[in-house]
Amino acid sequence: MPPDDTDRFAEPVPSLLGSGASGAKRDSATSNEADGVPIVYPIQRLLCRRCGETAEPVAGQCPWCGNQLGAAPRGRPRRPPRARPVRAPGDEYEGRRPPRPEYAIPVRRPYLIPPLVVVPVAYFGLLASLVGCAVLVALGGMTEGDDLIAGQAFAEVVTTGLTLLALGLVWKAARQKVPEGTAALTWAASFPLLCLLLVLNLAFFTLLRELLKPLGAPEPERMKLTLITVLLICVQPGIVEELFFRQMTLGVLRKSLNVHLAIWLTAVAFAGAHLGNILGMPYLFLVGGFLGYARVYGGLPLAVLLHFLHNLAVVAYDAYRPFG
Repeated sequence: MPPDDTDRFAEPVPSLLGSGASGAKRDSATSNEADGVPIVYPIQRLLCRRCGETAEPVAGQCPWCGNQLGAAPRGRPRRPPRARPVRAPGDEYEGRRPPRPEYAIPVRRPYLIPPLVVVPVAYFGLLASLVGCAVLVALGGMTEGDDLIAGQAFAEVVTTGLTLLALGLVWKAARQKVPEGTAALTWAASFPLLCLLLVLNLAFFTLLRELLKPLGAPEPERMKLTLITVLLICVQPGIVEELFFRQMTLGVLRKSLNVHLAIWLTAVAFAGAHLGNILGMPYLFLVGGFLGYARVYGGLPLAVLLHFLHNLAVVAYDAYRPFG
């Protein structure tokens, strides 16, 4: 309850206006006072902005909280509301914003050895290792049977280590992204083209065999379709050669050359690496181009699979050919 406010009844104040109706009221008030009945003038009830109560002020203050009525409430003044910027539509608003950090040009660390230096050095190192292993095999008399297989396995271990080392140095520069919408069509078209290449292979080497017979060239020994043969001729070349030529070499050359030029330069290097099959280099050049396009538009797994199937078909045909 508000405090006792007995002093809220103000004493009647005589009007300062002289005559007329005011004089009549003054006479009436005088007569009422003479009768002992006080005159009470109404006091306006005001809203206190501090406590929210509506009451008659006492000495100009709210009887509930003591706030000075007619003045701003005591206490911490309120801050005016801040105007929020009107957001424009997405494109316009994004255009007015400063560039985000992720759009900035990334600073890349320089390579320990430039990729365009690593690739030719690794390629000539690959050729040198193949020649060196062939010389060691010949000097050791490992030219037949299990000795020949052991020599070939040693050469492939060396080339695998060299490939992994070179690829590790240029991995970021050799990464390639398959264009969108080309993988399915490339996978579907690759296997019929592989069959055409195998038919061309059969015709090409049959023609060579017939041309070399009058010259007294020795007939090449048949290959055997065994697990060791599949591992050494199909699996290891299918993986390692694709990593070296279609992943590393082609990936680095694509950063500096046209993609088609890079594919066929890689095909030249691929054919030149088969030093033991000089007569078959023209055909291997076509195979290298075919595998290069399979890698670019279908992905590395497709190139590895096609290389494996190609070598497996050649080994199987040579092991079971009906003549020779």
